[in-house]
Formats: sequence, structure tokens, C-alpha cells
Amino acid sequence: MSTDERSSKLYPLEDAASQELGGISVWTIRKGIAQGVIRPTRLGTRIFLSGDEIARIQREGLPSLKSKKELHKNSNANPKH
Repeated sequence: MSTDERSSKLYPLEDAASQELGGISVWTIRKGIAQGVIRPTRLGTRIFLSGDEIARIQREGLPSLKSKKELHKNSNANPKH
């Protein structure tokens, strides 16, 4: 598949997670979408990732997707002395 074909293709979240992004969880993608880190393409009720968005994620990676609540809880669990 050429680069142009890939960039215009839409991948269902399951395919994007398992085949294109190295087997990360679909829930990781959904959390990234909810936090605004991943930009989906929506068609009706279905959610896809474009080839361009997958390439961006592969190139840049994903930041930590821990919620602010989880980060706060973990920082309190190990206080520094």
C-alpha cells in the first residue's frame, strides 16, 4: 500500500490498536480520544483513526494517559523525604 493510500484510509479502532499501533489496548485509544490526545474520525456512531493520525502516533508516541486523579493518588503514595 502506498503512503497516499495509507494516509487516506480509515482504520476501525480495533484494527488500529492491534495491527497498526503494536497491540495497544482499544481502551488506551479511547482514553486518548477522551483526553484530546488522539484525533478520531467519526462516521455516524463509528469511530476510526485515519492513516495520518496513526502515522503521527507512531512518530510522536503517546504521552502518559493516566488521569489527574491517578497521578495525584500515586504522588501521595510515595512521599519524598
